[in-house]
Amino acid sequence: MATVPAPRTWVVGEVVTAARLNADIRDALNFLLAPPLFILGHSVAQPTPNNANYNLLFDTEMVDRDNGHSTVSNTSRYTSQTAGYYALSTNVVWVTNGTGLRQAFFLVNGTTAAGWTSIQAGASGSMGISLSRRPYLAVGDFVEVQTFQTSGAALNTQTANGGISFEGQWSSK
Repeated sequence: MATVPAPRTWVVGEVVTAARLNADIRDALNFLLAPPLFILGHSVAQPTPNNANYNLLFDTEMVDRDNGHSTVSNTSRYTSQTAGYYALSTNVVWVTNGTGLRQAFFLVNGTTAAGWTSIQAGASGSMGISLSRRPYLAVGDFVEVQTFQTSGAALNTQTANGGISFEGQWSSK
């Protein structure tokens, strides 16, 4: 868990020491230079069911600075280890299918929608959808990417050309 720096208020007559400077300046700058960050992906196509919500799974971690994701259990989740607002983004690409609706959502703790986006199929090429939001996550809150599609049958996500990704970075208290 990263420690969010708290600004120090100096008082008259206080002695400046190396330990104080390290704790109050160096450590704060190190946090701000490398805040909690995660970049997740998936290496194989996922069959998203027709007309049903589906939590995307992420088996690949490019970055996970705060150890909020597991590639073994609850792989759909990123669990906040540091409280604050997170800049989240996801990209989902489905294989070619020109029928129905495609949607993506961020869910917090499995229920609260923290943003969604939708697109209607119509082109003959593969379809992609992107979403970004900045929800507040307390320590222990988890966020997931959920999809919904109405192509008439299960529809695979695509791994080529960006495939699916899920990213987030702590942005403020």
